[in-house]
Amino acid sequence: MNTYFLSNQDVIDLISVTECIGVIEKLFANIQKTQMPPKVYMEIPDGDFRSMPAIVDNTAGIKWCGVHLDSTKKKRKCNIFAKVLINQVDTAAIRTAAVTGVATKYMARQDSKIAAFIGCGNQTRSQVEAVCHVLDIEQVRLFDLDEDRCRQVAVSLIMDGVDVVPYTDLIDCVKDADVITTLTPSRTGFLKHEWLKDKVHINAVGADAEGKRELSPCVLENVDLVVYDNWEQCSHSGEIQYTPYYEKKQDWFQLADIVSGKLPREGNQTLFDATGLAIEDVATARYIYDKKENLLGM
Repeated sequence: MNTYFLSNQDVIDLISVTECIGVIEKLFANIQKTQMPPKVYMEIPDGDFRSMPAIVDNTAGIKWCGVHLDSTKKKRKCNIFAKVLINQVDTAAIRTAAVTGVATKYMARQDSKIAAFIGCGNQTRSQVEAVCHVLDIEQVRLFDLDEDRCRQVAVSLIMDGVDVVPYTDLIDCVKDADVITTLTPSRTGFLKHEWLKDKVHINAVGADAEGKRELSPCVLENVDLVVYDNWEQCSHSGEIQYTPYYEKKQDWFQLADIVSGKLPREGNQTLFDATGLAIEDVATARYIYDKKENLLGM
């Protein structure tokens, strides 16, 4: 393999969120061709470092990721610094959003029109793009504890035929929403089941480490279907870390089984528990590498 050192902008120029959705969908449809030991966490004050090795087909790689909560400011801000070592790229926002897109494509109702996004950080724009790519969304709702940030993100999102609305009240934001995506570093469950409509899909993205939580217990207790990206990771660092397997009240499945067609995607209220997988980073990095080679005529 040739070696390329790609900046964040290089990566953005080579792959889009919508393009990456296809990469991640193919990955989960062929999950048997991957290897991935659990993440290794090393704790630091207000955060951690994570080592995430994986093999996808004939490509081996490792993601080195640091997560830090800046508590010196008025609002806690989550900073993520990551490199994927097959050709040093940082594609976290694109890759993470693409996984949301795949899960939403297979689990949300196809007539969904309203999508709510809780948390207006660095990933929100990509997440909105992913959900709107797989569904014919007519209204995007945004909520963040930082109202100024919420309004700024809303202004920056200009999409044909999509109404983007910033909300100052969380309940109003999620009420009647067909798809809800949570994107916060919260350690206290804030989304309640009583706020949800009878038919809704939830992407729980923020809880990706032990102790993090965005959903109140009543959500996991009452939704019809729970799908996780990887059992070993979600059971100790996702939303389902708080509900022992023997206490579950509905069917829990792996996303790969849904995408590959082994299992039906049934349920009026569905939940996708995402923790972020090394195989997703390696698959995306390999796609970018091959695209770079093709552009150079290698």
